[in-house]
Amino acid sequence: MTKTIPDLLSDLTPAQREAVTHFEGPLLILAGPGSGKTRVITRRVAWLLQQGVRPGNILAITFTNKAASEMRQRVEALAPASGVWISTFHSFGARLLRQYADRLQIDRHFTIYDQDDRARIAKMALEDAGLPHVRITPDSIAAAISKAKNQLLGPDGYAKQARDFYEKTVAAIYPLYEKRLREANAFDFDDLLYWPALALKHDPELGAELDARFRFVLIDEYQDTNHAQYALARALSIDYPNLCVVGDPDQSIYKFRGSDIRNILDFERDFPDARVLRLSTNYRSTKAILHAAGCLIAHNRQRKPMELFTDNPQGRAVTVLTFDTGVDEAEGIARRIRKEVEAGQRRYRDFAVFLRINALSRGLETAFIKERVPHQIVRGLAFFERKENRDILAYLRLMVNPRDDLSFLRIVNEPPRGIGKVSLDHLRDYAGPRELSLLSAAGEAGKIKALKGKAAAALQDFHRLIHDLRQLLEAPPDEVIRQVLDRSGYRDMLRHSDDDADQERLANIEELITAAKQFAASPLPSSERGGEEEGHTIGAFLESITLASDVDSWDERQDCVSIMTLHAAKGLEFPIVYMVAVEQGLLPHERSIARPDELEEERRLAFVGMTRAKEELYLCHARSREFRGQTVYPVESMFFRELPTEAIEQIDGGGRSISAFEEWRKGGGAAAEQGWYDAGVRPKPASLPPRLAANHPDQGFVKGMLVRHGTYGMGRIVEVSGQGAHRRVKIRFSTAGERTFLADKANLEIVGTK
Repeated sequence: MTKTIPDLLSDLTPAQREAVTHFEGPLLILAGPGSGKTRVITRRVAWLLQQGVRPGNILAITFTNKAASEMRQRVEALAPASGVWISTFHSFGARLLRQYADRLQIDRHFTIYDQDDRARIAKMALEDAGLPHVRITPDSIAAAISKAKNQLLGPDGYAKQARDFYEKTVAAIYPLYEKRLREANAFDFDDLLYWPALALKHDPELGAELDARFRFVLIDEYQDTNHAQYALARALSIDYPNLCVVGDPDQSIYKFRGSDIRNILDFERDFPDARVLRLSTNYRSTKAILHAAGCLIAHNRQRKPMELFTDNPQGRAVTVLTFDTGVDEAEGIARRIRKEVEAGQRRYRDFAVFLRINALSRGLETAFIKERVPHQIVRGLAFFERKENRDILAYLRLMVNPRDDLSFLRIVNEPPRGIGKVSLDHLRDYAGPRELSLLSAAGEAGKIKALKGKAAAALQDFHRLIHDLRQLLEAPPDEVIRQVLDRSGYRDMLRHSDDDADQERLANIEELITAAKQFAASPLPSSERGGEEEGHTIGAFLESITLASDVDSWDERQDCVSIMTLHAAKGLEFPIVYMVAVEQGLLPHERSIARPDELEEERRLAFVGMTRAKEELYLCHARSREFRGQTVYPVESMFFRELPTEAIEQIDGGGRSISAFEEWRKGGGAAAEQGWYDAGVRPKPASLPPRLAANHPDQGFVKGMLVRHGTYGMGRIVEVSGQGAHRRVKIRFSTAGERTFLADKANLEIVGTK
């Protein structure tokens, strides 16, 4: 039985209560970090149910499976078995595609390709186009197509906008890439937004049907939406514009994935009668942390100004830790954490270490092992990326979708069956003209004259194996995997191997069984009961893996230190946070220094990291660091100068007195403002270092300039970033696509200006 209305509202602030009880019409909730936005969203869902809104008329969307699961659990606690649809954007898109497959003329048993699969399809499309020797990598082609889909540009639309050789090459490959996907009955990750958005745009009846079905739409983290997600939200809010979006422009940090901060900044333009509410009370951080973070983010211009408040204690000052080297930094942090835990003051799980880039995790991992500090590095789905697990998952994908040629090619000879490249070429030659999948063609291998008897028999046996395994599709996922391992011979191949590493691989696939068993045992959300979804089938298990995000692999129950990137930390909180390498060139990243919009995003990224801390925050930097194979002497991040002096404490990581931070405040940050991150030279306060000055003014390279390279020929500069010895130029060549060089080592000849 659901709670009564007073129970839903009694412990809310006036602003939260207003947000929960707003009924019809567009609503923008500007929610600062730690302001209880998840509570507001879940209470709003429960309140709408109390008002008589049917569960099926409510749609709530967030960005990670972990966040969606938490939201679902909270709603279930308030309104058990309500059946409200709560999911991520991509899960929502996948479910729509399966539910309306007949209407969209697609097979609902499609495979969702991940980033690696996408690059392999791009490589095949490149070969299909007869351009295998063009110096454009499959990864760059896949990235260009991904960007196009996020902008809702199909092959024709992209071709119309293609200007130079690179874009025209991608335009030639794009339709072949799509053809490969359709033949394999597969969608890439971007298709899960691209196809539904276009379907709602071009099928008014479907759009009206879903708009009427989801009369109340709630979207969390709206500042991180891209154009396709924006189009979906708008399409579901035409006849019933009851769109409630929750977000914070100051926490928009996913531009590299296509997110557009203008979606939230321009919400009132899109919905002129929108109501705007601000949640400015922070329940997470101390006053000192909040004050420091607020002063930093105030330097941004692309924002909706909001002063954050908290009733929490003042707390200790934000601490800047200076270390001699990057190794000292990693070991110093590990020792500090271990001492606090051994003193009985903290648990390991109270600590988190944030990085700007994953490359910094290696040194931390080494130090934490040396200091015997338990830790987990949040790196997404690394477990499922191991070869042996990808092999087994490919078996499962081919069982669910027999047209998945990519999975067929991966496993047809795993374990070895005597089917070589020549045999597979003959199989392709047979399948292509007949429009058969490779698996179907394998079933007819006896008809292919070019195939030798042994290879033909092996292909037919493989076809029979998959056919037999498909009879198990409705069985529990863990049992399906056991049968695959046994019937395919994969388990025996590893068990009888003389390679010690294969025993570890065997343990990994056994752990895959455990993961499938845990998935099958997890409660099925009430919104997915009743036959609309596949439930706990092997298909649903595969989809849960493909649609997972980095943070979904994080286990908050383990008593260990969490090490993750600043991007992965979004939405989490910890009593004590260490941010490492807060240095010019890393945070902010060197690519952002000369670009105001990107510099603001770097500042938002620092703001997000700082506001994850509840009680203590440490900003760390080193005087020297081994980075990318050389010793560099970084200067402190320019963001230090934007922090309030009264809220900052400076401590030398080695226990000595320091003056670098004070020198910085007196003007020693001149070199850092230029984005200098050089090797072998130490900066002098208030002046450019000699090597940087010698390279000024940046070798004369500017965006749009035509240049010639000794290897790649003619190209045009599309981006210039960084300064001094680390100034980089990105060039789009007519035959080699985009390449990035250090400006002072590229040996470029300037041919012409813009």
